Amino acid sequence: MTLEACVKTSGKTGLHVFVPIERTLDFDAARKVCEMVGRHLLRQHPKDITMDWSVNKRTGKIFIDYNMNVRGKTLNVAYSPRGVAGAPVSMPLGWDELQKAHPLDFRLTNASARLEKTGDRWQNALRDKQSLEQALERSPA
Repeated sequence: MTLEACVKTSGKTGLHVFVPIERTLDFDAARKVCEMVGRHLLRQHPKDITMDWSVNKRTGKIFIDYNMNVRGKTLNVAYSPRGVAGAPVSMPLGWDELQKAHPLDFRLTNASARLEKTGDRWQNALRDKQSLEQALERSPA
């Protein structure tokens, strides 16, 4: 769809892919677009992707959770620690880091040093919004 996306660790075991879009759609419409994209990806990569809520059925696959796109759901904010042992931190990554990084690699003890080294990879995530309508118009059916 030619939309730029950011990726960050969840602060637990997963990753969040964040696509900054202009607020021209309501939550229901954004959720439907996310579901449509997820179902398309599932058809293209059925061995790698799932939309199944059962943890047993999604282990080892990419879980696309379009249900997070509703009013009242929250996203663990970038750089925030999770309330679990070891204080893992939700850490923005470069796409080139996905092969080597594990979501639990980033903790309060090393987050500052990483920021000094890589800079704020999330700095434009909320500013550089894109038109979802234009992306849908450009995409083949």
